[in-house]
Amino acid sequence: MKIPIFCYSLFFMWVLAPFLKAQNSTFIYELNYKPYSGSLKTEKIIFYLDSKDGASIFRSEKFRQSDSIKAKRGTGNGFDMEYNNKQLYIYKKDKSNEILKYVFVPLIYSIYVISINENLHWKIIAEKKKIGHYNCQKAEVEYGGRKWDAWFTTEIPLQQGPYMFYGLPGLIVKISDKKLDYDFELIQIRDFKWKELYVDRYEKKISWEEFKKLQQNYYTNLLSMINKSEISSYDESGNKTKTNFKEMTDNIRKRIRERNSPVELNHKLEYR
Repeated sequence: MKIPIFCYSLFFMWVLAPFLKAQNSTFIYELNYKPYSGSLKTEKIIFYLDSKDGASIFRSEKFRQSDSIKAKRGTGNGFDMEYNNKQLYIYKKDKSNEILKYVFVPLIYSIYVISINENLHWKIIAEKKKIGHYNCQKAEVEYGGRKWDAWFTTEIPLQQGPYMFYGLPGLIVKISDKKLDYDFELIQIRDFKWKELYVDRYEKKISWEEFKKLQQNYYTNLLSMINKSEISSYDESGNKTKTNFKEMTDNIRKRIRERNSPVELNHKLEYR
């Protein structure tokens, strides 16, 4: 007996529907991280993984809003006063396997990218558990000088995850390094409703060594950079006061040294 062609069409549509939906979705992750290695407290940042037509962007809620505003008005919200964990901004192109890590230089508003060429060699473990609404399975991987435990679900047929993690047989619901310095967990899924991803433009590609030089230059020349920028200080009554640039610089440098625990420990800069 021959099966009508339209039956095959219905079958393939039924199989492809979850995949097509996942390809155009927004996955919201909560990152709980230690501001410095060994810290007893954690801080939280909300990140968005927007997936559309074979490409995706992982960025903080703040950067996502800024990119949307920049696409409409030409300028965004600007960057923070230092390199930090809000700068976990990754653009992935599934077809070309290209992964770009964005680097936002504070104060001068320059944007560069680093090509991530490190392959992820996943080890899938038999262990399973339910996280939220999803049945998940464990996997392990090494990246950035850290060992990571991941939990993925085949119920969402998208080989994606937070930050630059991808390549498992389903969406990564949770991933954390062994020291629990970084812990990403999926908290919500929405339909992606924007016309496009609104990925930010960059000036050029740089190497990890060039990135270290950018960080060191910012740290070393912070005082002159702050003096040239438009920064105002105010007292408790709201009156404008003279800015103590040296005190501001010393405080920022101290914060940079104390919170120097990047995802990629193998590319960590020891400030001098």
